[in-house]
Amino acid sequence: MTKLMKDGNFKDAYEGFRKLTLDPAAPPAEVGDNLRDATQCLQNLGRNNEIDAYCEQVIAVHAKNWRLLNAAADVYLNNQHYGFMVAGQFERGQHRGGGQVVDASARDRIRALQLLSQAMPLVEAEPDKTAAADFYLGFARALLSNRGYQDAWRLQYLSDLTVLPDFDPGWGYGGQTSGAPVDAEGQPIYYSVPESFEKATNDGQRWRWALSHAAKLQPAKLNDTRWELASFCQNQFGVQTIAEYGFFIGRSPREGDKDKDESGTFALHTLTENETIARLATGVRRFKLPDEFNYIKIYEQIAADPKTGHGADSLDALAREFENRRQYSRAAEFWRAAMLAHGKGQNNFRELQLQQIVGNWGRFDGVGTQPAGQGATVDFRFRNGKKVSFDARPVKIDKLLADVKAYLKSSPAQLDWNKLNIGDIGYRLVEQDQTQYVGDRVATWDLELDPREEHFDKRITVTTPLSKAGAYLVTASMADGNTSKIVLWVADTAIIKKPLVGKTFYYVADAVTGAPIEKANLELFGYRQRHLGGNRYQVDVLDSSVLSDATGQAIVPAEKDSNQYAWLAIATTRAGRLAYLGFTHVWGGQHYDAQYNATKVFTITDRPVYRPDQAVHYKLWIRNAQYDQDGSDFGGKTFTLMIVNPKGDKVVEKEVTADQFGGVEGEYKLPADATLGVYQLFFKDHGGGNFRVEEYKKPEFEVTVEAPKKPIMLGEKIQAKVSAKYYFGSPVTEAKVHYKVTRSAYDEPWFPVGAWDWFYGPGYWWFAYDCDWFPGWKDWGCARPAPFWWPRRMNPPEIVAEAEVPIGADGSISIDVDTTLAKEIHGNEDHKYEITAEVVDQSRRTIVGQGKVLVARKPFKVFAWVDRG
Repeated sequence: MTKLMKDGNFKDAYEGFRKLTLDPAAPPAEVGDNLRDATQCLQNLGRNNEIDAYCEQVIAVHAKNWRLLNAAADVYLNNQHYGFMVAGQFERGQHRGGGQVVDASARDRIRALQLLSQAMPLVEAEPDKTAAADFYLGFARALLSNRGYQDAWRLQYLSDLTVLPDFDPGWGYGGQTSGAPVDAEGQPIYYSVPESFEKATNDGQRWRWALSHAAKLQPAKLNDTRWELASFCQNQFGVQTIAEYGFFIGRSPREGDKDKDESGTFALHTLTENETIARLATGVRRFKLPDEFNYIKIYEQIAADPKTGHGADSLDALAREFENRRQYSRAAEFWRAAMLAHGKGQNNFRELQLQQIVGNWGRFDGVGTQPAGQGATVDFRFRNGKKVSFDARPVKIDKLLADVKAYLKSSPAQLDWNKLNIGDIGYRLVEQDQTQYVGDRVATWDLELDPREEHFDKRITVTTPLSKAGAYLVTASMADGNTSKIVLWVADTAIIKKPLVGKTFYYVADAVTGAPIEKANLELFGYRQRHLGGNRYQVDVLDSSVLSDATGQAIVPAEKDSNQYAWLAIATTRAGRLAYLGFTHVWGGQHYDAQYNATKVFTITDRPVYRPDQAVHYKLWIRNAQYDQDGSDFGGKTFTLMIVNPKGDKVVEKEVTADQFGGVEGEYKLPADATLGVYQLFFKDHGGGNFRVEEYKKPEFEVTVEAPKKPIMLGEKIQAKVSAKYYFGSPVTEAKVHYKVTRSAYDEPWFPVGAWDWFYGPGYWWFAYDCDWFPGWKDWGCARPAPFWWPRRMNPPEIVAEAEVPIGADGSISIDVDTTLAKEIHGNEDHKYEITAEVVDQSRRTIVGQGKVLVARKPFKVFAWVDRG
């Protein structure tokens, strides 16, 4: 059967494995592996919906075989956990025809734990103590299934192993972790070892008991159990938990912060080995770890007693932990210890990691094009080294461009992108070693460095002697260290391109002053690749030139099919100026203003929300969105008016005739049993608006969130109060409060009101372009208004704190939120903190209250807008 399975004959292999596993006389030591192989065959055949029934049949035959029970538990834990409910039956995995999607993760976990619990008495009688210990290690991992790490808060509950839970709707668990769970006093929750499995009060204690019992049965497994405990604690309480969406606090403290207090909550490099900084459910905190749960001490115990395994793993984990803590000297000690005890590792990774800490390193930071006439500057980041030497050589841009044009004119059968790449010249010079484009050395200089202690990075700004226009390959060589290269662009000429109707506009100007350059020769070189059939291609080129006028402008008519070409624009002058732009595409079609020519429908109702059995009075106007047009082109025309309920059913469809202004007025009587939700009201094929239908039920109490009304400074604490009060005046005293605090970047642009904002949206009159390519523009520039339909990058808000607590005797709770972490990570932006509180009273009525606080990185300045029109 094993050969059949390896050969891909899964159907015959499954039939053979099935026969073996359902045989009561099958060898007890083999039946578990045969079950695993059989279910793997079913998965490969796409017959997941047969696995459950088959497993239960095998379990019934071999109920006294703990190895089989263990294997069956593995099948449930590792199987697909989603499926569909079809005619009341669960179909595991994908199902043709659909159905209600359900998740079986919780149900499969409980079934696996039931099987493992059933096997426990049998394992206790097992003479092979190593196999028995492995069973309990597997049991411990099963207890963490859908409970460990991100969902560790679930370990506080004791799973009922007597009843299988129902299927959950949807595709399963997901989302961002809210931090390690805490108790009512806000302290981290730890799980002790109970006297026995039966006396455990939660799944966390069951997990600890299984680990402890594995080591008791087989002392050689001690380090395995230590490793499991240390890994869990490190995941819950390690400093990496303060990372946000993959972004971690930088390698080194902020530059120039020599006088900064380094004993604060987030000073990672000041942590002692019994301290940590971790994201808890109530926010980020600095606290001490008990020795039993101090993962650093546990890793050290493993490293000191490596005979039972994980010796190398623990030293590697310690080295990486201290790297995360920015305690690089300590990290280097552990990398050295790991190499001494266990070698350099695969591909010498330990030695490479050590050299990253103690070696002399330097690299350039990226920099944009700089104006000619003054020494170009570039930021340089380094560590450990005390001297760096710089070498600058000019890049032969004219030769590079000439070679690119010659290559295209040769009409190659297949285009080589590397020979066309003029946008990333540094890659060609450094990675491809195209030295034919590098000239002789024009400058060298040395710089003495003053590195920071403890292997921290330091960044300096290097002023170069490069002031003449051109591109330069600059090389930095650290003494006894690495080499870094960058291409610095120093410009005296700039080209600007803009499409016109049937033409392309070019402007050639001085890159420093912006003054126009007259009689600049503007060469326009374009190419396209045409497919001739089969594997045959042809490259067509167009080459022309034009002189800029006295204002630096050149307007070039569009040639036939010019929009199919990629264009390179090269500006040169007799004085030796050179600038290029490309390859880019041009287009010269008729400009169509979609907004101006759009058809708009403006809709109003006499109220935004209605109850069933009420009348909806509505008016709609349709016209072209042309602000300079008098009247409407749609006056007297007939339209199909439709009203659609929240289910998508048409409740009104009738022909209506617009008045001379394109307007239609009417009334719709809602039935007494009207569907609740949002109704669409519109002209077919044109557009419209909506209104809501809701039932009204007066709440018995209200929830308010009292937060600072004025913005507070970033780094200060937010003090908020959640209050619940019945409408007759008494506080809500018997209730649970589930609150969540989220943080997001805050920006509220404001633009003067235009006459047609109500129709087009704010800022329709704004004609200026964003110049975010200009250095520093993001600090002082004004971004154009963004229409609501433009795509926006919506970063999800960060969960700062989340907890469920009993309400106080006065019907309130207090919430303190520390904004220091946001200042450390996002100190260059303003923030909005939102507090949402759900209060559930004794009658299980849930009322939600919300509040928000603006947090500013700088003191607010108030300006007055004066309209002098």
